Amino acid sequence: MLVNWRGLYRKFLLKSLSENCFVFLLILLSSGVVNAQRNCLTISVSNPGQIKVDAKLATPGRSWSFRNAYAGVLGIAKRVDDFRAITSSGQDAGARKIATGEFRSELDATRITYKVRLSEINAASVSHVSWLTTDYGVLMLADLLPQDFTNFSIDFELPAGWQVESSNTRPDENAVFLVGRSLRKTSTSIEQMPLDLVVSDTWKFKDSAALNAAGKVLKKYLTLTGFKLPGRSTIMIAPLPVAVGSTKWRAETRGSTVLLLIDPAANFTNWTGQLGVIFTHELLHLWVPNSLHLDGDYDWFFEGFTLYTALRTALELKIINFKEYLDTLARVYDSYLSYPDDLSLIDASERRWTTPGSFVYDKGMLAAFLYDLQIRTASGGKISLADKYRELFARHDTDHVNANEAIIAVLGSSPAAKDFTKSYIENSMRLEFERLLPAYGLTLDSSGSSSQLRVSRGLSSDQKRLLRSLGFRD
Repeated sequence: MLVNWRGLYRKFLLKSLSENCFVFLLILLSSGVVNAQRNCLTISVSNPGQIKVDAKLATPGRSWSFRNAYAGVLGIAKRVDDFRAITSSGQDAGARKIATGEFRSELDATRITYKVRLSEINAASVSHVSWLTTDYGVLMLADLLPQDFTNFSIDFELPAGWQVESSNTRPDENAVFLVGRSLRKTSTSIEQMPLDLVVSDTWKFKDSAALNAAGKVLKKYLTLTGFKLPGRSTIMIAPLPVAVGSTKWRAETRGSTVLLLIDPAANFTNWTGQLGVIFTHELLHLWVPNSLHLDGDYDWFFEGFTLYTALRTALELKIINFKEYLDTLARVYDSYLSYPDDLSLIDASERRWTTPGSFVYDKGMLAAFLYDLQIRTASGGKISLADKYRELFARHDTDHVNANEAIIAVLGSSPAAKDFTKSYIENSMRLEFERLLPAYGLTLDSSGSSSQLRVSRGLSSDQKRLLRSLGFRD
């Protein structure tokens, strides 16, 4: 059923504070810590594929800039239209567009209004930027508000029968909102970490099964990092828009929100298992990089190493078996071989969105695998890559320092490990699995149409110990 766009709107005010938080706010106000001046936003869903933003500004301004690129999606700011600025007396402030997403006014403005077109949707952008259909949509403040727009409250004006859900009780630029009809919300707590599941539409899995799968992964990553997420996390599951085409699913973790968009007609043989596999990757991003305060580009670690750690987690949670673990690594190796390895992982991270393909993902994941093999072997199976995550989160000298330097310092805890990071992360030494893996009791056969990664015959006792620590059972 299509929305009656000319019908009555229902206004939804986001409640930013619980009763206890309200008391805390009063204390802050009395002490002068909180500035009562806030930007007040109203986001109205008034037409199919379009929103209107009305912002009352706490501080007068003459300049506004919108984000124009994110995660390889370009031209985002082109969607901003009909931008107007108004003075405190209600006079037109004379706003004009000086470049894509850049607006300036002749007079100080205390209010701005504009529209954002959200009807263009494709597979490359659907999980990264805001979009809206006639029945539901995803709103991401990072591409809807001017940059450096902070300290604000939001009202939503939605069509009759619509709801809005978000994990952000005090919204910031990372806030993600799911809007639409009949949103279902389920809540739980995992080791005192609040978790919400918001689901749109009907699925071949139960909401409780999805929440249970996510809970197991969250608990695993709390153990992995030793770091408890400080606030409420939310998983949003909604259908992929029809306009996306044959894509089966897309996901992004932003701030404390995991957005998962799935094709309802996808022929997954085990829907709960598929969710579990996706969660092992996306939920780790709540910790890495979202809970780390590191500066710089380090996609090789928070994407590549995360892919490997997610694969290990899926194996340890019995979502996949050891053969699937090896088969996945073999497929990634084949993909890696299709790229010229002429960049270090650090350089590849800096160029991630300006070069085609998945090189930084593939080599980062394979480097994590090789590093894991090396430190397990050196420690007799007592230390693994997983231990390095806890060490990284335990360090108190990594806040707002260079990410690559901080992570490499943690990884390179021995002369052999330092040589590894120097060769495969800081420099562009090629990963030659056919030559490197036999020492660890593994063989790679690339003679067929696709590579096969197998356990070697005639394992030594040390190799058996290593492979058993990985999950192999002979």
